Order: sequence, then C-alpha cells, then structure tokens
Amino acid sequence: MGRGAGWWVAGLVGLLACGPGAPASPPPGPVDPYPTVQSSVPTFALEVAPADMQKLEADPTSDASVPCTVMLEGVRATGRVRYRGASTRDLPQKSYKIELDPGQELEDRDHFELLASWLDGGKLTEKFAVDLYQALGLPVPSARYARVHVNGEPQGLYLDMEHVGKDWLKLHGHERDASIYRCGHRNCELTLGPGPYQGSFEKKTNEDTGREDLTAFLDWVNRSDDTRFEEELERRVDVEAYLGNLAADALISNTLIEDSRGYWVHALHADRWTYVPWDLNNARMLYWRTRSPEAGPVVDRWPQSFTLYDPEVQDLFETRVAARPEQRPTWSVLATRVWDRPALRARVLAKLEAALAGPFSEEQALAHIDALWTVVEPELKNDPYASAEHVQRARRFLQDYVRGRRGYLAKELEALRAHGGGPLVIREVTTGGAGYVELYNRGTQALELGSYEVTNDLRATARHRLEAGTLGPGQAVRLHPPFTLSSDGGEVGVFDGARRSEATGRPVLHGPEDAVWYGPLPAGTVYGRKSGGASEDFERRAP
Repeated sequence: MGRGAGWWVAGLVGLLACGPGAPASPPPGPVDPYPTVQSSVPTFALEVAPADMQKLEADPTSDASVPCTVMLEGVRATGRVRYRGASTRDLPQKSYKIELDPGQELEDRDHFELLASWLDGGKLTEKFAVDLYQALGLPVPSARYARVHVNGEPQGLYLDMEHVGKDWLKLHGHERDASIYRCGHRNCELTLGPGPYQGSFEKKTNEDTGREDLTAFLDWVNRSDDTRFEEELERRVDVEAYLGNLAADALISNTLIEDSRGYWVHALHADRWTYVPWDLNNARMLYWRTRSPEAGPVVDRWPQSFTLYDPEVQDLFETRVAARPEQRPTWSVLATRVWDRPALRARVLAKLEAALAGPFSEEQALAHIDALWTVVEPELKNDPYASAEHVQRARRFLQDYVRGRRGYLAKELEALRAHGGGPLVIREVTTGGAGYVELYNRGTQALELGSYEVTNDLRATARHRLEAGTLGPGQAVRLHPPFTLSSDGGEVGVFDGARRSEATGRPVLHGPEDAVWYGPLPAGTVYGRKSGGASEDFERRAP
C-alpha cells in the first residue's frame, strides 16, 4: 500500500470513530523535531566592583575570577566571574564564565557559560547547530538567547550555553557520579598523549580519583584490532550518539573539532563513554563577522570531518606549522576508525540521509532558522556590538548554507559509500625485528610502486618510499621497512607520495590508500585480511 493510501485509511478510521455527522479531524502533520523556540529573552545583570573590572580588563587571557553579583529574572545570587574562551578574549565583545558561590543557584544551576559569539555576524550559527543536534537526539548541551548587562551597561545578545558538569549529568539522566573529561587545548584527537602544542585532558568531576579509566580507553582506541572493533565499540561507547555526531558534524561542516575541547563522559557503573560536543560555532557554516557581508557560504567541505580523510587536516597543518614547527597533522583516531569499518560507515550514512530527509530538510531547517530570527533580529537592533550590514544578511546566509550543503552532500553520498574501496591495501603485518608489511593489489590494473610510501606513524610528515616496481592485479609484495612495528600495538599506513598539496606543493598528509590498526601482537603472529586480501575483515593467524 502506498503512502497516500495509508494516509487515506487512517483518515477513514478516524472519521468512523467520530460517529455519524461528526467532523473529521485533519491528519496530523509532520512533527517538528526541533526544540521549542523561546518566547522571551532573559537578562543576566552582573554587578562587579570597578577595581575588579579593572583586573579583568588588565589581562583578558587570565582565568583568575573576581567576585560578582548576578540578577536573573528577579532573583539575586553571588559568585565569581571571569572572561572565557580561547581565541576570543581579545575581541570587542567578551564572553563570561560565572560560578555561583556554594549553596547559591539560579534556575537550578550554579555555572553559566555566556557566549558573546561576536564572530558570528547574525548570532545564529551555534544556536541553530545546538538545536539541530537536539533534533537529531544527540547529547548536546542546551542553549538559549540571553541579554547581558554589566554594571548597568548593556553588552548585547549572548548565548547562555549549558555548562557540562554535575548539573548536566543530573538534568540529562546520566549517572550522577560519572567522570567528565574535557579535551585539552587543541586536542580532541584521542591519541595516547598530547603533543607539545596541545593540552592534556581535564578531569571536571571526581577530580580526586585517578585517570586509569581514560588511559585504558585511549589505549583501546589506539591499540586494538579491527577484528572485534565494532563489538568492542558497542560495549564501550554510546555508539548511536557518537555516530550521530559524525553525521551532524558533516551537516554543519564542523571541521575545527581540534579546537572545540569537547567532552567525554564515563558512566562508571555502566562502563560506557558518551561524547558531548562543544563549541559548535567552530563549524564552517559560520557567518564570519570579519569577512565581507556579501560573502556567500562555503558548502563543499568534505563530510568526513576531523578524520584522516579530511582535506582540512592538510590546510590546518600548513597554516599552523609556520608558527609552530612542532605542529603535526591533527585528526580523531576514533572517528577515522569508524569511517574505515563498513558496517559503522553504513550506519553513519544512514543517519546522514535521515537527517537530510528530516531536520536538515529545507522545510524543517529553514523554518527553524526563521523562528530563531524572530528572537534574534529585534535583539540585535539594540546590541552595541552588532554589525548592521551582517545582520541584514545573516538569516539568508544560513539558509543558503542549508540549501547548498544539502545539494553537495547528496552528490557525495556515493563517494562516501565507496570509501576504502581502493586497489592498494595492507594485507598483512607482523611485528618485531623480523616484522614486515605486505601490500596487495586487489584492483584490476597494475600499480607502479615507486610513488607509494609506508609508515608506522600516520601523522608523520616523512615516510618510507618504496622502490620502483610493478604490482599486478592479485599480486602482493612483502616489505621489510626501516622502522619496527611495535608488538604492543600500533598503526600502519600506505600513502601515495605523488599526491601534493595544491597550496604548498608538499606531500599530502591526509587520505591514505589504506590504514590499519592492530592490538598487542606477539612476534611471529600475523595480523591480516581474510579471503586473501580482498576482505575488509581481519584476523590473527600463524605465519
């Protein structure tokens, strides 16, 4: 029975149930999955002593807080306030972090993150992103618009972003004693440890206990076999939420996750980890206040955000290495491994398609942007920091982004489904002094090996170049590279060294031909693909 016939039967049943002569109720329309748009805008009135304000203004980069009084909806509380943010503290409109004194609460909360969003020309990007993630059922902090006054002076329209802490655990149905970890500065990669340009994870709850759980989780992410990866991921992680985040990140072009300092919540009793995103204003759909108001949105960022397959990895590295020689390519190990597994990849793409048909459809997304604009537009007229030229175009910019992004993603779905289908793959690895890497050509054309490179460090900027030679279809070559594969577990990749960055001409640092992770592997044990090398499934076997 078609969709129209089903609707008609449902309507007929409703009519019969109403009885003779009773008017038929119209069939229900599609349910709007977005959170209800607020009907009023609250005001945070901060009072800070002049001497304390001078302390804040003297060093905006400091995390030192000063006493304050906060009035919200007629209720007063005391606490401490400081500026917040990483790269935004020198902007004209400051963001604030408020921590109320012990025993003090406002609306059942004792922490407030008030985000100025000065870089967003229309103050729409992060709020729309948060609402979109909520519409997709993802565990994202809530957000609402609010005014901020400091010592009677209006500071403009802000985003009151829910603090991820003990109150968040309580309000969102998580274990009350869960451990909350926040990614370190420029570090959401889930590597075994931060690089010299990054910060360590911060433990935000249960601070007086150890970090053995985080260490074990990161060790599993980096040093586990693909053989049981899906099974172990289901056991260890809220998979539906994590896969949903990957799809949502693709929708909003969330490529700067490295800088976002998202959260990982560990439910100690269930022993499961949940990813909680943060700083969704890092998305490339942002209407940049620092750019021309007439500039249109960029809608063609590659959807595999913050993975080894994201071209943004190259762009970001080449931008930052000029100032930091120790900079390395940055991407998420877990997200990359998810995209590499066919079953998990199919689930991400199913979520992406469902979002395109639902919350990110033109009908639903554009209507929600319109609804948000009814709140934002009158407030920005009184915002002392707003740019009138940007405000005039902000709603259209974001709606154009949605239209363009939908079209781009629809065209790229087939390429995403074909991920990992290249001809040159790593068929086997063994560890120790006699360890080797075996490459296999599962394609239909001969491959010239002289341009390919192998590595046991997927973030390395220099790799081992293969000797010239031809690898025919169905043939394998066993390499004994000049590096040792660790028996404790590790990674192996093969790259096409002939590929070059368009911007600099340097070798491309993303998009390997193949990448493999393996767990602790005793010397002599072979870790490799099943079915002679054509399969995406792996196994351990005797040499």
